[in-house]
Amino acid sequence: MTRKKPTKLFEPIMVGNMELKNRIKMPAMAIAMGEDGGMSEAAKAFYVERAKGGVALMGVSCTPTRLIEDPMLGLYDDRFIPGLKDLAESVRPYGARLYTQMGVGYSWGFGDSPVELVSPSGLTCWGRPGTPFRMGGPLEPTMPRELTVDEIQQIVEAYGDCARRTQEAGFDAVEIIAAVGYVTAQFMSPATNKRTDQYGGSLENRMRLFLEIIANIKKKTGGDFPILCRISGADLLDGKGYNLEDTKKMAPMLEKAGMNQIDVMAGWHNANVAMIQTQVPQGSWVHLAEGVKSVVNIPVAAGTQIQDIDVAERVVAEGRVDMVYMARALVADPELPRKAQTGRLDDIRPCMNCCRCMAASDNPPVHCTVNARMGREWKYPEERPAKDNKRVLVVGGGPAGMEAARIATLRGHRVTLCEQKPKLGGAMLLSSITNPRIGPVLRYMTREVKKLSIDVRFNTEVTPEMVREVNPDVLVVAQGGRAAPLEVPGIDKDIVLSRSDAESILGGRFPQKGGLLRRFLSLGAALFVRFFYNPKLLRRLLRFPFPFRKRVAILGGGFAGVELGETLAENGKHVAIVEASKRMGSDIDIIHRWVFLKNLKEAGAELLTKAEVVEITDKGVKVVREGSPHFIEADTVVPINITTNKELADTFEGKIPQVFVVGDCGEPAKLQEAITAGFVAGQEI
Repeated sequence: MTRKKPTKLFEPIMVGNMELKNRIKMPAMAIAMGEDGGMSEAAKAFYVERAKGGVALMGVSCTPTRLIEDPMLGLYDDRFIPGLKDLAESVRPYGARLYTQMGVGYSWGFGDSPVELVSPSGLTCWGRPGTPFRMGGPLEPTMPRELTVDEIQQIVEAYGDCARRTQEAGFDAVEIIAAVGYVTAQFMSPATNKRTDQYGGSLENRMRLFLEIIANIKKKTGGDFPILCRISGADLLDGKGYNLEDTKKMAPMLEKAGMNQIDVMAGWHNANVAMIQTQVPQGSWVHLAEGVKSVVNIPVAAGTQIQDIDVAERVVAEGRVDMVYMARALVADPELPRKAQTGRLDDIRPCMNCCRCMAASDNPPVHCTVNARMGREWKYPEERPAKDNKRVLVVGGGPAGMEAARIATLRGHRVTLCEQKPKLGGAMLLSSITNPRIGPVLRYMTREVKKLSIDVRFNTEVTPEMVREVNPDVLVVAQGGRAAPLEVPGIDKDIVLSRSDAESILGGRFPQKGGLLRRFLSLGAALFVRFFYNPKLLRRLLRFPFPFRKRVAILGGGFAGVELGETLAENGKHVAIVEASKRMGSDIDIIHRWVFLKNLKEAGAELLTKAEVVEITDKGVKVVREGSPHFIEADTVVPINITTNKELADTFEGKIPQVFVVGDCGEPAKLQEAITAGFVAGQEI
């Protein structure tokens, strides 16, 4: 299907007295790159990179109060103004407008008092007493304290003071976040606001804090300084708080008070609804912003679960919203706006929606799975030519090997990339079937390799003899991991389909294992994949009994096992996942884990934790769980765990000037670690 160059997205738009060159907004993000709350070279480089990329409006996440181990920049003291001013001056030549987002989560620090959890009525955002809330840092789970009227006024004044600092720093606007269950949003909701004074009760009273903040900002910035906001179109809390119809009553009140632009988000953090996860279709929440747009005359933006530029163009072109905000998409590719405007849509590095950038904001550093430069822009602003031109041999065409080859070539080295299979991709060939968002990333990485003068050799097994013959200056070993030894009776039975077997089939090679029928099917599948590789089609074909039959036992309940289990369960398989530890999916980030487990349980999957595999039979798997024997009926058993694969690298350590071990063969991990290892290796050659 031919993709059309977006046009509506690149029409100018006015927000208050501020003209934007296009309709793409990068919302404020907690990138956790500040230094003692102030601007750092790393943070400045992150924003400048995206300004260069062509975004029109860009937010900087700041806090108007002291917080514990906060990933945002400080805005509660004049000492932060010089750093913000330096950023504004650095961004200005690229035509991007800047705003600070004054974010208050669930806590506040009044004067010299310790930072503490606060709320309108002493309730958590769950809207009920007795449900403690864990806050980052050393604080234990606790209940928030009800704010006094005097403290509410201090908060109002703090917002105005922060807006004044924003203006003095040379920024173009200021934004209030009253969404996702934060304190300001809790005042708006009848589920969390049970006050009986002027800040509780009627909608007008519940909106009073928000409206007083707007008035204070206007007072302290001269009245015409643009004010933006973010609100949740509905809290999605099962009718306990507010819905879209309620929000449509709030939005005109904000416009009347002087609001110049509204972002409409989906839900509160604690809503039991998947909102931003991989499984949620693109554009699912646009209807919330569309509803708000129908009742106001100021620009309204949608963006929750929009990373695809085609979806962004469509919702604006159809008049459903005026703008789009794109966070993760611009983390993945800062040049997205410029590439889209010039029609280079296939050159946009796709966001795979893994949410690891978001999950890491509370446990920095924040990086990106597909864009290893993110967070390292200050160190690697571009591919600088290498001092010496070297011969580089890269062994393995998975994500780590492709990225190492790409970066090394861009820096002027002569690179040979050898792949044992007839396709590039490595482990991504399997993961692009279990996760549809990986397929576009794999296609992008493959195209980038093909653009360059890299000598790619398929169906090539690299032996020590070959390395000696090539005699490279640099050896990059990216062969992928190998199956971790599982020393249990029956591990060699035909019922067992190892991860390497599956990857071989999906890479166009067939494993020499099993009876005549299985080998025949493996050969047919491998040939089909070699010439007609299509992850979407292969995902559908999983409904048939090959290579995974009807009943599948997965040995290993980490991310790879859980993701595979969810995919197979969706395609009609009966799935059992066996995990030795007490926690299923322990390495999955908090944003995705509960969705994976919820989907598995609803599909009837059997999830066994604290279970030890003792034998594999022709009929299934024998395990011992908490001292009791248990049998899992299965006709396919899939061991998941892999281990390092360093033999080739060890052979040439000290014999070749530079040897790098990257990806799973060095340290089995996820896609982010593999791409990053390849990126760094390419930069260091």
